[in-house]
Amino acid sequence: MKNIYLVLLLLLGFISCNDDEKAVDIVFEQAQVGAILRTQSVENLTFDTSALQRSIQFTLEYQDGQETSLFSDVEVFISFVDNTPENGDDSRSAQNFRVLTDQDFTEGINGLPITDVTVTTQELLDAFGFSTSQVTCTDRFIIDLQLNLTDNRSFTHANSIGPIISFAGALSSPFTYDIYVVDGIDDESFTGNYSYTSIEDGFGGPTIITPAILEISTSRPNARSFEIFRDQQQTVTGGVLVRSEVEFTIACDQIILTRYVRSSIVCSSEVEGDVHVLLGPDINLNNTANPNDDTVFNLRFLEAFEGNDGFCNWPLTPSEVRFSKQ
Repeated sequence: MKNIYLVLLLLLGFISCNDDEKAVDIVFEQAQVGAILRTQSVENLTFDTSALQRSIQFTLEYQDGQETSLFSDVEVFISFVDNTPENGDDSRSAQNFRVLTDQDFTEGINGLPITDVTVTTQELLDAFGFSTSQVTCTDRFIIDLQLNLTDNRSFTHANSIGPIISFAGALSSPFTYDIYVVDGIDDESFTGNYSYTSIEDGFGGPTIITPAILEISTSRPNARSFEIFRDQQQTVTGGVLVRSEVEFTIACDQIILTRYVRSSIVCSSEVEGDVHVLLGPDINLNNTANPNDDTVFNLRFLEAFEGNDGFCNWPLTPSEVRFSKQ
């Protein structure tokens, strides 16, 4: 079978398709040499009101199919979503924040250009003329990247497919990062071994099946992660163990799933490789956690988030899981 993962990795092709076209055929017939900005590492992605000196910081690695010769620049945009509009809605649309040129990149350990993106909390505020009193826990800044190539093509999260944008995937190039306003918690809270129960099943049943006990650890300030997998696949993978990293942020009384988490649901017979139904946060997340008590919390999310259905017509479906500390 033609391997969509191999094509994506070697050609880095960006495609779009309608429901009645086979994704694999489209990759081979329409794929062009593209480019990605792989998330190499993340130091911090929260606006912590208790640690305003802590900057937003993550590292990007650029790759294309032409030995990096296609690179032009990266435009960085910032927007703001006011999730606490009780005192007025201060939401702001995206505005250009800075431009990264080849001078901002150096050669990394893989022989590819890398750059550290650093944004201070004051810079986030200044971008919209805000004071600290205008941002509240669970509000969200968004950093969006637009990768521009020398042939006049541009790539963002809007024109990239699931295997490219998936969190902690092989390519891991989402082009977009959520910066939640949080009241910081210590690194030990919401960590350890947890059992779990499906409160609301997804489209094909409980979204999380194995392992029976999840080990949750601190992945970065105010964020936690754990690993899930499915060892029974009714697909072309033939029962292979499919592992996925799940990450969430704790913002006051909300547990917020990172966008584009791989679900370990691999349901299409048309494709193989790093192609999963992706998960993302639900809208109503109030009271999913008590920041002062980590013994029980709920993770509420959507399957096939933003249409990322793993090429198998998986519908947008809410799901909820309750975690209990052991």
